[in-house]
Amino acid sequence: MAHHLNKDYLRQEAENTAKDIRFKIDEVHGPYWKSRNEISKLIISLSSAILVGTITFSGSLLTSSTGATQCPSLIIISWGFLLLSLLFGIASIWFDSVLLSFHPRFVNLGPQLDQKFEELNPESETLVNDILDVVEDISNKALEPVGAADQRSQFFTVASLVTFGVGICIFIIFGSIQLI
Repeated sequence: MAHHLNKDYLRQEAENTAKDIRFKIDEVHGPYWKSRNEISKLIISLSSAILVGTITFSGSLLTSSTGATQCPSLIIISWGFLLLSLLFGIASIWFDSVLLSFHPRFVNLGPQLDQKFEELNPESETLVNDILDVVEDISNKALEPVGAADQRSQFFTVASLVTFGVGICIFIIFGSIQLI
């Protein structure tokens, strides 16, 4: 008598496994990813506010009551760094969105999962291992973009912080020169 596999059951168990993996990922990495995301949002907000505020009053920043402003190029350089900081912050958040995509990617790979289950031999002595291998393969495909996205998000968060700091320092130098 030929055995058959209950592919609907296997698919449901595979999706349950994917949910467990998602919860484990969120438990381990979630707090770090969320704090990094909040830092990026803060830098975006501060950069935007400083850019808008200083550009709005650029007329009075670039001219003074005593005559010409000293080193006006510094304020423009500062704006460039603040704009870069804003763009890097947006890029960080963009890559952060990929970090939470494991489960949807796994579900979207469902047809491949079904196809691989169809190819399994129900009579095989290694059937359990074969099923686990299929689930592992699909899980790895779903996880593949997460590692690169994590590294890119980290890079852009650091780049955002550094360019923000440089932009603020240049702005402070500009202001100090005006007081001298």
